[in-house]
Amino acid sequence: MKTRLSEIITKRGLDKKQISEDLQIERRTLDNYINENTSMNSDIIKKMAAYLNVSTDYLLGIDELTDEFLNEKIENICNELKEIVYHLNHKSQD
Repeated sequence: MKTRLSEIITKRGLDKKQISEDLQIERRTLDNYINENTSMNSDIIKKMAAYLNVSTDYLLGIDELTDEFLNEKIENICNELKEIVYHLNHKSQD
C-alpha cells in the first residue's frame, strides 16, 4: 500500500534527494518514512506537511485533498498575488 507521502512525491515528480536536503534529513530516513519502516515524529510531520503544502491530517491519512481545500489554497494565493501586484504598481507610480 502506498503511503500519502509516497503518493505526493510520485504525483508531483519530486526528487527525494532534494527533499531530504531541504528538510535536512538523511535520504535513508526519508525512504523509511515513505515505506513506513519508521514513524515520523510530530516535528517532521509538520515540516513535511509545510514543505509539501498539505495539511498534517492529509499527510497522516485522516483528511482528503478536497476541491474545497484546494480552492481555498488557490484563492489565498490569488489574493496574495493581487496584493503584490497592487504594491508593485503603486511603487512604480511613485
